Amino acid sequence: MGDGKIPGILVKLLSAEFPGAQALRNQLAQTRVTRPWGSDSPSLDLDVPPGVPEAAVEDGVIPATGTVTDDSGELFGELLVWVSDGRLSALEFSWYGDTAPTELPDPGLVTVTVR
Repeated sequence: MGDGKIPGILVKLLSAEFPGAQALRNQLAQTRVTRPWGSDSPSLDLDVPPGVPEAAVEDGVIPATGTVTDDSGELFGELLVWVSDGRLSALEFSWYGDTAPTELPDPGLVTVTVR
């Protein structure tokens, strides 16, 4: 996943409507994946270059969360998008259970909710 390409799941998470969402969507075209959180981790650090307009979003996790189910419909984990200084900074895949995922889920297995 070190190809710098934006995962489709990030686009899906940002398709939800919440304050600042449009400004974050506007950053996607110039956002790069910089590195995974670990050798087998699907969680990713993101980088938005200077000069790209900031979003009026508080630092931390955006209000849109992706709930992940497995093929049998069981709850598997959740996806969180982190923002720092008004810029996309990370995509975190936190999971439930003992088996850590090694890749991001298929967007079709993710339900996005805004809290």
